[in-house]
Amino acid sequence: MPLSTSNSEDYIVREIPDRPLAGIVSGCMIAVLGLLAVLEVSARRNGVLASRDRNMVFWQNHRLSLDSQASDTTVCLGASRITFGIDQDQWEDITGERPYNLGLWGASSLPMLNDCAENTSINGKVLCSLSGGFAFANEKIPFSFRISKAIQDLDRNRYSFTLRSKDWTGPMLQARFAVLNPAIFSPVEILRENLRFSTRPNEIAWFHIPYTVHHTEENQDIFIDDLSDPYYLHQWDTMHQTALEYMARFEPRDLDIAIAQIIKNVKQIEARGGEVIFVNFPVSRFFKEWENQRFPREKYWDEIIEQSGCRGFHYLDHEKTKDLSPPDGSHLMPDEAKIFTRELAKFVNE
Repeated sequence: MPLSTSNSEDYIVREIPDRPLAGIVSGCMIAVLGLLAVLEVSARRNGVLASRDRNMVFWQNHRLSLDSQASDTTVCLGASRITFGIDQDQWEDITGERPYNLGLWGASSLPMLNDCAENTSINGKVLCSLSGGFAFANEKIPFSFRISKAIQDLDRNRYSFTLRSKDWTGPMLQARFAVLNPAIFSPVEILRENLRFSTRPNEIAWFHIPYTVHHTEENQDIFIDDLSDPYYLHQWDTMHQTALEYMARFEPRDLDIAIAQIIKNVKQIEARGGEVIFVNFPVSRFFKEWENQRFPREKYWDEIIEQSGCRGFHYLDHEKTKDLSPPDGSHLMPDEAKIFTRELAKFVNE
């Protein structure tokens, strides 16, 4: 029933104009693609490279892809020293094959070795980095625990659409377009780069890693900056010193238990025709002092080599690698990585 104060027959019908929705959507898409194209060209001209994220999603997808590789593939295990220290092209030039690098920043190689022994059919060379504090870091430390957790979750995440889809979109997009480089165009990283806060006395400094590293689809890290900028080097030093201070609060892994697990894993890999070769990468500055004090060679490296019966490549034992000195204390520059890779490849092929 119509209201007494209004007449339902007198309302005005507003004519809605035709809206070319298809044209509007197309125009927006063209504008966005045009903007991305301009940013891409600008980024390339400024030396920005397409680079993958260094996160657990990338690492888990990379590890799951190992299952489809040939069983005699050479596999690299360890922390970031092995992602910086093994030059893929140099290795292929000498050996005729490309290694499969499973390195992860701050990770222990011991859970990786156990995973390789028990959950893969790899029967080629397994290059296992023993990087002092990181290899034997207490399992409760977050950057040490995360690799064990990631390995535990592999079977569950094998069927995760969210995780596995990034193994398709990453190579198609992030690995090809500089404009998707997270270290440059992420709003968070832009703020970190421009808001450079000073620290108070006795405060663990707030830090971030500037855009100094190119991370490839093959999980290789390559310095694109020589760290001659004091600010950049300071950021790397702060990150490393913070990690060392954090590790110093915990006792390292029990060495006897670790060696027993190593021997078991070595035997598993050798039983199917593979070989485990331990590698010790160059260190310098405060890193070298810290590791020599807390993880002396005779107690860790020498003991593991003797009890496992494996071959070991220690940088101090070879003329062309003993004087390599990473500027940040832990990671080789590209030219140094080529030298180290060349000598390691020759040693492995002996």
